[in-house]
Amino acid sequence: MAPIPLQAGWLYGPVDSRRYGRSLGINPLPVDRKLCSLDCLYCQYGFTKAQQVAGRAEVPSASDLASAIEAKFAALVAADDPPDRITVAGNGEPTLHPEFEKFSADLAKARDQYFPNAQLGILCNGMHLDRPGVLSALNKIYDEPAMKLEWGNAACFAAMNQVGENGFEKILTGLQQIDSFVVQALFMQSPLADNSSDAEVASWVEVLRSLKSRIRHVEIYSLDRPPADAAQATAVPRVRLDAIADCARAIGLSVEVFTR
Repeated sequence: MAPIPLQAGWLYGPVDSRRYGRSLGINPLPVDRKLCSLDCLYCQYGFTKAQQVAGRAEVPSASDLASAIEAKFAALVAADDPPDRITVAGNGEPTLHPEFEKFSADLAKARDQYFPNAQLGILCNGMHLDRPGVLSALNKIYDEPAMKLEWGNAACFAAMNQVGENGFEKILTGLQQIDSFVVQALFMQSPLADNSSDAEVASWVEVLRSLKSRIRHVEIYSLDRPPADAAQATAVPRVRLDAIADCARAIGLSVEVFTR
């Protein structure tokens, strides 16, 4: 099976999420290509490098996003279809948006007006916490920043994400500055990297231990949609995910395993 198509719009759903209930997705990124700083073996949208095409990627402005959000929220109210959660994600890494902080503030204002009971979350790879406004937005605006953290060393990070090893320490440095976050950890097996092995899980648990005071909860899962390359990324069975979860629980963390 091929990876799924990119999101064709700036808002999508609400859809039923295995983690978040009735979730409305926000895509502050281009609709014609993936825009991400990682190239994960398991990405449901395919490889990043394969989508590098000529021309500048068209990123919607914060004002255009605000108008689209206002219209969509009003339509959902009229349809009596309130989301449980509003999740910023989309076609890549959302913190790459050049007006990320303003976009986030506008989104929070609209949420407060239309759906005050909905949580505002984000799926983030942690690579850009040093960009102006990103860390401030995650700490002050989002109810639940879900941060990608599924490796315990630089070698595994580089192999799974097809980038340089220096990004691993960059992410850990950034996570030390987030007040509180949820860990999102996908476990997979591959000839290139297997973060579900005993040794890799032990390293991962030590990273969790170093960030324990900031971790609100840990979410563990495996592949649910077709990956970028099915020959290079396969799912981890539920029994193994449960064993990994027990390793994190052993250091006092709250953990939930998600499978279909």
